[in-house]
Amino acid sequence: MSKKPVANQVRDYYDSVHRCHELALQTLLREPCDAALDIACGHGESTKNLENYARSIVGIDRSEDLIDIAIAQNEHPRTQYYCCDFRDFEVEVGSFDLVSAAWYWNHVHSEGELESAAQKIYSLLRPGGCVSFVVPGDAFTSRRIQDIARQDFQWSQAWTHERPESTEGVFAYDETWVRTKIWQPFFLLRKFSRWFDLSTWDVKATLVREERLPNLCSEPPFEILYGRAR
Repeated sequence: MSKKPVANQVRDYYDSVHRCHELALQTLLREPCDAALDIACGHGESTKNLENYARSIVGIDRSEDLIDIAIAQNEHPRTQYYCCDFRDFEVEVGSFDLVSAAWYWNHVHSEGELESAAQKIYSLLRPGGCVSFVVPGDAFTSRRIQDIARQDFQWSQAWTHERPESTEGVFAYDETWVRTKIWQPFFLLRKFSRWFDLSTWDVKATLVREERLPNLCSEPPFEILYGRAR
């Protein structure tokens, strides 16, 4: 049996990520909240995932090119996109009921920056507000997942500094190398426990139950951390 084209494999992977994220959001929000923020929204796909869970949405990303794509593809009348690094994002305290971030924390490179960003997210939430984070899983930097990324997806990875709490390196989908730091999900759970009461979505059970990523034989390379502000 021939393999799927690369584009289809990548699509299946991200569809699986979005599905697990959606199920976590369903658990958090039984009905839509008023306002949500999507950090590192990219071309807006993760932002669209919030449309059923918030009446108004703000998506931010530091890439002007990606924001332009997000705006061009946006069909939700109450979603706004801004080109902005989260560190420079200014809005009133308590402006949001939900803060979501998909693949943001691997672009935060120090524990001090982790704490600063978590504190800022906490300050932007209204009392009882929710958070949902998509992060690389423990297996993301494993040799098996690296081989799948290179051979099946044609992605490139190079890991240079491995520590108990994180693995540092560079990552590329094309010819552009991006510095990245893959924090262990368990480390993030502990680091963020000062501000949030977090759980992990059962990604493995979802993939098996819904027959997603059938060729994946190892630990899934992503996790969903979700919960509420303390």
